[in-house]
Amino acid sequence: MNTLDDNKTVEMDVTPAANGRRRVKRVQNNFLGQLLVCLCCFIILVLVFHAKDIKNFLYDAFHPQSSSVSTGGFHFGARRQNILLLGVDVSDNPDKPFENTRSDSIYLISIAPHAKNINVISIPRDSKVYIHSRALPDKINHAFFYGGIDTSVKTIEQTLGVKIDHYIVVSNQALIEFIDKIGGVDVYVEKNMHYNDSTANLHINLQKGVRHLDGKQSEGYLRYRKDALGDIGRIRRQQWFLNALAAKLKDPSVIIKVPEALKSSMKFIKTDFSFYELAQYAALAKSTDPSQIKVATLPGEPSQRGVVSYWILDPQKTQDLVDSFIYGKKPEKMERPLEIGILYSDSNYDKALEYQKKLEELGYEVNLRQAQSLNHDHISIHSFEIPNGAISELKSEIPDLKNKQTVYDTIGINKAAKDITIVLAGS
Repeated sequence: MNTLDDNKTVEMDVTPAANGRRRVKRVQNNFLGQLLVCLCCFIILVLVFHAKDIKNFLYDAFHPQSSSVSTGGFHFGARRQNILLLGVDVSDNPDKPFENTRSDSIYLISIAPHAKNINVISIPRDSKVYIHSRALPDKINHAFFYGGIDTSVKTIEQTLGVKIDHYIVVSNQALIEFIDKIGGVDVYVEKNMHYNDSTANLHINLQKGVRHLDGKQSEGYLRYRKDALGDIGRIRRQQWFLNALAAKLKDPSVIIKVPEALKSSMKFIKTDFSFYELAQYAALAKSTDPSQIKVATLPGEPSQRGVVSYWILDPQKTQDLVDSFIYGKKPEKMERPLEIGILYSDSNYDKALEYQKKLEELGYEVNLRQAQSLNHDHISIHSFEIPNGAISELKSEIPDLKNKQTVYDTIGINKAAKDITIVLAGS
C-alpha cells in the first residue's frame, strides 16, 4: 500500500506483464460516459506542456515504497509504443467504476522511437467487429463490458493486427473534475446543441459561438451526437476540444493548477503504467510539437439493420491507415502534382483566393469551393499517397497554416480535392 497523503492511499496490484516483466497496475476508487480527448490530455498534452510539474507531482503522489514495484523503466528505443486509451461510461456501482461499463471513446496512440512522431487513431465506438472469445460480431465498445480491459486489448489487437503495449482507462468524473479545477475551457461551439436524457443524467444546452465551458458543459459538448454525423461528428468535436484544451494549458496561471487538478482526477484512472514509465514520458514529451500530432478515424460508413446501428469498417482503407500510422509505411513517390482543395466560408473568400494564387504559383493543382456550414479551421488529408513532409512544406509556404490542426479525413467529411483540403471556417 503506497501512501498518497495522511488520509488517502493508492492500492498497488502487481501483475505479470505479457513479456514476463512485472508491471505495476494501479487500481483506484472509481472521462466521460463517452470519453473524449481528455484521455489524450492526461497522457500527452499535460505531459507535453508541463513535464517538470507533472513529473514532480507523480513522484510526490506515487513514489513507490515497495520492493515489488518494477524498476526496469521504459526506454524510448528500438520500436514504436502503442497505448490504448479508453473512456468508459458511468458504473451503477460507485465503488467499482469499471464494472459493467462500456468504452465509449477509444483511442490508439502510437509513439515512434524517441518520440519522433505521435499518431492517434480514433476508433468509432459502434465499429462492428468480432469481440475476443465471443462467437458473434458486436459493437467494439461492448468488449469492455464483456471482459474489461483484457478483452478490449485483445479485440483491438486482433481487429487491427497491432501490439498494444500499455493502456489507460478513465471514468466519467475525471474530465469534469479536471476542467473545473483548471477553471473551465473556451471552446467554439459550432452549432446550437440541445439534448436531455434523464436516464443517462445528460442535459446539454449550448448555444453556438465561443463559450466558456465548465466540466459538465464540456462533457455535454463532447457527448453530443444528435446531428447528421452522429458518432463521427462527436469524434471530430473531441479533436477540436483537444486544441482548445492545449491552448488553455499554455496559460502560466493554469500551470500551477495542473498538479492539483490531476491529483483530484487520478482516482478515476486505471493504468498499467509504472511511475518510472510515466516519468520518462514526461521527460521526453516536453520536446513534442503538438501541431505535428497526426489524428485519424478508422474509415468506414454507417449502417443500420433493424434497431441496431453500426460503423462498418472499410477493410482496405483501415489497413492503409494502420500501415501508415502504426507501421510507418512510406508512400511511393508521387508522379503527379498534389491536388489541394480550399473549402471556405463566405467571409473567407478573399483569403481563399490569396491561398489559391500562392499554391498555383508553387505548382499545385487547386480547387476552390464555398461551403455554407464549416466548423473549424484545419487541414484535412484524404490520401495516404501524399509524400512525407508534404504538410510541413505546405505550412512553411503559407505561414498562416502553421498552427492549424491536421486531420486525416479518409471518410470525406470536408473534401474539396483528391489529396488535401484546407478548411477556412473563420474559427
